[in-house]
Amino acid sequence: MRTDRGLDRLITFLDAVVAIAITLLVLPLVDVIPAEGRDVDLGDLLADEAGRFGAFALSFAVIAQLWLVHHRIVERVGSYDRPFVLVNLLWTLTIVLLPFATEVAAVYGNDTRLGIALYIGTMALSSACLTVLSLMVSGRPHLRRHGYDGAEDDPTGSLLTTAAFGVALVLGVAFPAVGYLALLLLLLPDPVRRLLSRGAR
Repeated sequence: MRTDRGLDRLITFLDAVVAIAITLLVLPLVDVIPAEGRDVDLGDLLADEAGRFGAFALSFAVIAQLWLVHHRIVERVGSYDRPFVLVNLLWTLTIVLLPFATEVAAVYGNDTRLGIALYIGTMALSSACLTVLSLMVSGRPHLRRHGYDGAEDDPTGSLLTTAAFGVALVLGVAFPAVGYLALLLLLLPDPVRRLLSRGAR
């Protein structure tokens, strides 16, 4: 039996996982402050740990954006089934893995292809899960909330974003000098989607 309470519990659980993961991102930053405290110049400390702070900021923004996309998806949901729950659980796995992947990126930088693959790959898998969820809601009317007919659904944006993550993963791993800069490809999906929508008119 699928109940409103069951759906509420599922979404509350998913939101809690995201909140915990996004909080865990900051814990490694606490460790950068040395035991000597004020004996170390704060400016030098921040400069020395710029990579770690940059990784934190990027991962915070990515998790926040992934949650916003997930939030928009579940706003259209009125019921659930086993495949829907399983894909959501896989999505939470990518979210809880991101703090670890972020620390790997901060420590190893572009020095290892495996670190780059772990970081960008985790994001790519997370985006792929959201794309699958969006397609599930679009293609399975029994999942949609009452009064939502799915006419406004357009998976193009999700598909383009996931594709951009995939290309960034390949570029970042194949060319370590590019590394995490390959994530700049994520600036392209919105303009491409707008061009495609204009061309369809």
